[in-house]
Amino acid sequence: MSIFSKTVRRSEAGVKPVNLKLVKINFWSAVRFGFVVTIAAAIGLVISLTLVYFVLSLAGVNAILKDFVGEVSLPAVLAVSLSMGLFIVLVGTILSGVWALIFNIVARITGGVSVGFTNN
Repeated sequence: MSIFSKTVRRSEAGVKPVNLKLVKINFWSAVRFGFVVTIAAAIGLVISLTLVYFVLSLAGVNAILKDFVGEVSLPAVLAVSLSMGLFIVLVGTILSGVWALIFNIVARITGGVSVGFTNN
């Protein structure tokens, strides 16, 4: 008998559901969390656009694009992707704080959001 085939039995008496209400989100915690998430999104954007440029360059699409938009170079792609990433970080960080404030106002009016937890 393998150790992976054993089942663990839990007593149903030990499971205790708890209902709590979320009535406030700390503004600065939401801003910090939003900043970290948008930094990760901006890094992913820069990496993905750079990889797309390399794949399209190896496929020979740059010669086709040269007729329509001019020379597409790596510094131009990096400049565009970095500026888009900076825009995403600024707007995402600001919006995370705004949404936290909106949630706090609505939660004050409605009494919050009920969330259920168990200890299993």
